[in-house]
Amino acid sequence: MRKNKAVTTWFACGAALLLLAGCGSSTADTGNTADGAESTQTDTEKENLKQAGLGGLIMLYDDSVWTQQPDQETDSSLVFEDQNESILGISCSKEATYQHPLDMISLSEQIYATYEGYEEVEEPTEVEVQDASWYEWVIRYEENGVDTVSLQRFYAKNYYVYTMTYVAEEAAYEAGKSEAVKAMNSVVMSVPDNAEAEEKAKEFLVGTWSIGVDSEGDKGYLVLEEDGTYEWYMDSSMDAANMHTGTYGCDVENTTLGFDEGEGVYLVLYPEALYVDGEKGMTGSPKYDYAFSLEQGSDGSYPMMNVTTFDIYTTYKN
Repeated sequence: MRKNKAVTTWFACGAALLLLAGCGSSTADTGNTADGAESTQTDTEKENLKQAGLGGLIMLYDDSVWTQQPDQETDSSLVFEDQNESILGISCSKEATYQHPLDMISLSEQIYATYEGYEEVEEPTEVEVQDASWYEWVIRYEENGVDTVSLQRFYAKNYYVYTMTYVAEEAAYEAGKSEAVKAMNSVVMSVPDNAEAEEKAKEFLVGTWSIGVDSEGDKGYLVLEEDGTYEWYMDSSMDAANMHTGTYGCDVENTTLGFDEGEGVYLVLYPEALYVDGEKGMTGSPKYDYAFSLEQGSDGSYPMMNVTTFDIYTTYKN
């Protein structure tokens, strides 16, 4: 594999996710096994491992297998290479809106789909790693005429996103996969939450909202619960046979979207099920972003904008 090209490809796909500055400085190669990492010993099956850190991520790795490549790293990435020139890479960023791993994968797929021979080997699957939820995805494509396989994992918590990627020539993929997965399975996350701001936002959001008429007509009722779940009924009948439901996140400020605390509220919906005439399905996107203006109209309404489509709805809190 032409390793510089492989690393460039990995960075290009990671850069597509970046909207804001990196998630934090690296603390790579800080010594042997970290405190609290005992639970990873089953996965790594080896003592005296090296520790690498990036933002809120700590990983253990075998430095007899993986050699760190500082000249190929940035403030928001780590790069390791094995004897076959296969790459184990980690990147992180802080985004403009709350993220979902499936949305990150969809964005990455748009880039990889432009490569010759692209195909999905394993569809995205949720995996638990040290009490954190990741989505794993495996793809194949050609890199300068060489068949290449990439195993990737994606993590998101509020604005913070992380990706781990093992990329290798297809002929060398299985030889390095086990050690790559061991390192990935050792990862412990400690990403900041946004609990205080979310509680403030919920003071405004929790309740039943009538999503009033726009150019496409009545948008039904959105019910936001205190426990972080929601139901969006498709019309004013509030019939459970026609609705989508899931969880949500929120914030009282978002300078990227253009408002400070007291001016607006950010809301993101993570649909888990869509019901149409009682038949269960899924929505077209794993997340939907909205921004409320706190400038109330004379009729008691609040403008709400879909951040992606820029559609503006007139909303009323019941």
